[in-house]
Amino acid sequence: MKKFFIRFIRTLLLGASLVAGTAFAQRDVIRIVHGSDAGAPQDVMLRILADEMEKVSGKRVIVEPRPGANGQIAHAALLKAPADGHTILAEATGITSILQLPGAMHKWTDFEPLYRVQLDPFALYALPSRYPNLKAFVADMVAHPDSVRIGGWAVGGPFQIVSMQLASKFNAKIKWIPYNSGGKAIADVMGGHIEAAMSNISVYPSFRASTVVLAQTGEARLPQFPEVPTFKELGVNIVRYHWRGLFMKKGTPEPILDSTYKLVAAAVKSPRFQAYLHTSATLDGTMTRAAFRDMLAEQARDDTAILKQLGLIK
Repeated sequence: MKKFFIRFIRTLLLGASLVAGTAFAQRDVIRIVHGSDAGAPQDVMLRILADEMEKVSGKRVIVEPRPGANGQIAHAALLKAPADGHTILAEATGITSILQLPGAMHKWTDFEPLYRVQLDPFALYALPSRYPNLKAFVADMVAHPDSVRIGGWAVGGPFQIVSMQLASKFNAKIKWIPYNSGGKAIADVMGGHIEAAMSNISVYPSFRASTVVLAQTGEARLPQFPEVPTFKELGVNIVRYHWRGLFMKKGTPEPILDSTYKLVAAAVKSPRFQAYLHTSATLDGTMTRAAFRDMLAEQARDDTAILKQLGLIK
């Protein structure tokens, strides 16, 4: 009986140590959830960032794609997690427009802005045989109202908004064709199913052999694609970037927000991540948390006005 009791106590102690070890292991893991598919530009960026965060923190940092519902499955994963800094949401420009649409499960203000990581100019893709330059595309858009089709990610997202801004500069009307990825829209341009696609300049290497980027929305030409003009230099005043950034759960303690910001900043400034930004023709989006929060509020106000013009919200 005594031996049985000793074995019983040892089993209890072992179980307690395993539970404690599991809890400690969970505290030593940071999860970054996002709404893109595995292998998408955001996913690729996050995996490089996570590797650099691991080197700085000594903690394991894992990236979890949660695609679906325009990112809202990933949003729910963050909101269900404790506000302890161990779950981070990766989002992008569309958070302030998509979450204003009817049926949205959350508001963008449900999340605490942490870090704007990356800037990726929008880019207008077309077939060179059809549109040798932006002037030819604009002429077609003006001559055929509601007939020129531009495709891209989502309804009411930033790609549609930029496309509508382009059309409005010439008092023209386009037909927006939504896709669940920019790459699929560009593929349909290549197949002749739509006239153009609004995506990002960073994916150009994958489509360069078959398409042309008529213009991109950055402030200046990119050294990686010196042949691609900006809208601005062509006389179209559109300077806008598709940003990708990180959010935490509302209510996360300030010391955790501050330490996580510093962790991400160190990872972003690492030589490897900076080399990735250069190779992918994207830019460092670093700004303070306060500036990021203010930028989002201004962007949300602008999106509200545009979504009303589109008739997507009242």
